[in-house]
Amino acid sequence: MQVITIENAKPIFSWCPNIEEEAQKQMVEISKLPYVKHCALMPDAHLGMSCPIGGVVACDSVIVPNFVGVDIACGMGTMRTNLTTEEIKGKEEIIHNAITRSIPMGFSHNQDKRRKEMQQKYEEKIEYNMKKFLPDGYTEIVKPDAFYDQMGTLGGGNHFLELQSDEEGHVWMMVHSGSRGIGKKVCDHFNDIAKKANEKWYSQSIVGFLPVTSEEGKQYIGWMNMCMMFAYYNRQAMLEEIKRNLLHYFPNMEITTKAIEGVGGEILNIHHNYASIENHMGQNWWVHRKGATLASDKTIGIIPGSMGSASYIVRGKGKKESLNSCSHGAGRRMGRNVFNQAYNTPDKLKEIEESMKNIKHTKFGRATSRKGKDLGMLDISEAPQAYKDIDEVINNELDLIVPIHKLTPLVNWKDSGEE
Repeated sequence: MQVITIENAKPIFSWCPNIEEEAQKQMVEISKLPYVKHCALMPDAHLGMSCPIGGVVACDSVIVPNFVGVDIACGMGTMRTNLTTEEIKGKEEIIHNAITRSIPMGFSHNQDKRRKEMQQKYEEKIEYNMKKFLPDGYTEIVKPDAFYDQMGTLGGGNHFLELQSDEEGHVWMMVHSGSRGIGKKVCDHFNDIAKKANEKWYSQSIVGFLPVTSEEGKQYIGWMNMCMMFAYYNRQAMLEEIKRNLLHYFPNMEITTKAIEGVGGEILNIHHNYASIENHMGQNWWVHRKGATLASDKTIGIIPGSMGSASYIVRGKGKKESLNSCSHGAGRRMGRNVFNQAYNTPDKLKEIEESMKNIKHTKFGRATSRKGKDLGMLDISEAPQAYKDIDEVINNELDLIVPIHKLTPLVNWKDSGEE
C-alpha cells in the first residue's frame, strides 16, 4: 500500500502501483472535496468518468451519482457444479451454441415469450421492491416493463458469461453483468439534477452531488437500490438459464456452491458499482465503490479476469484503510479505441488467438463508431492483452483478500457486436 499525500487534501490509500497519471489526478481532485472523508485506489484502478474505476470514496451526508457510475450494481455471480472438465470435453461448441441462443447479449432484449416468462417469475419481486424503495413512484425515469424486457440479458462491453475450471477440475458458471440500460438512465437522470443543483448552490464541486436528506438524494438512493435488486436478479436469471442448458446435456449435474464456507445458497452474487451507508473510523459515511468489491472479513467475493484469463474467488480481510474493499477485476491496461488501433495487426491478432486457443469463445465482431460506422477493423477491445495481469492484481492486494479458488476459462460468451 502506498499513501499519496497532497496539500489541502485527504490522503489517498493506493494499492495500484504505476497508476496512470490521469487516473491519479482524478482521485487527487476528489480528495480535495470538502464532503469527501476517505479515498482509496484498488490495484485494478484506471481512468473513469469523474472517478477512477477501482476507486473507493467515502462521503459525509452526500451521494454522488458519478462515483457509482452508469452501470449501477454491475457485479458478479457464480455457481460451482459437480461436473468435471473431462465430462464437458468435446461438448464446448454445443454448449456455446445453446447459451448463445438462450441469452440475449449486447443491445438485444427479451422477445415476447421470454419476456413473459421473466415477468411471471419476477413481477412480484419487482412490485414489492418498487413499493419498498420508491414509495412515491418516480416511474417517469424507468417504466416497470423495462425490467422484464432486460431481465436475464447480458449486455455488452466487458460483460461476459463463462464456464470455468477450478484447481480440482470442477466446472463453475460465472456471469458479469449489471442493471443494463436501466442503471444508465438512473445515473444520467440524477447526475443532471445534481449538476444543476450544484450550479444553483454555487458549488465548486468538480462533480454533481446530492445531499442524502434532500428529496433528490432520497430518490436517487431509492433508484440505486432498485438497480441493485434488478442486477442481482438479472445475474441470477442468467445463471439459472445456463444451469437449465447444462442439465439438458448433463442430467446428473448438481450445484455445490454452498459447500464453500460463507456461501449460504446455490449462487454467490455480489455488486461492485454501488454506494452504501457504512461505519468506518467511528463515523457513518456513504461509501461509493466504483469498480470495487466489498472485502469485509465476512465477505466471499469474486474478482474476474478477462475473457482469456483466470478469475478468483476470495475471502475479504476487512482492511480499514481500503474501507473493507478490494479490486473488482483485472482492470484495463489500454482504452478500447487505443487498443483496437494498436492490436489490429496480423502479428497481434495471432498473439491474441494463440493466448485463447484452449477457450471456446465468441468470435470478435467489427469495430464501429458510436454512430454505427464500420471502422474497418475487428473489435478486439476485450482481448486479454487489453487488461492488466490478474495474478499481479491479486498479488498487490494480498493484505485485502485471501484467494480461495483460482478459476481458468473453458467457454466464454460476449457480445460480438453483430446482429
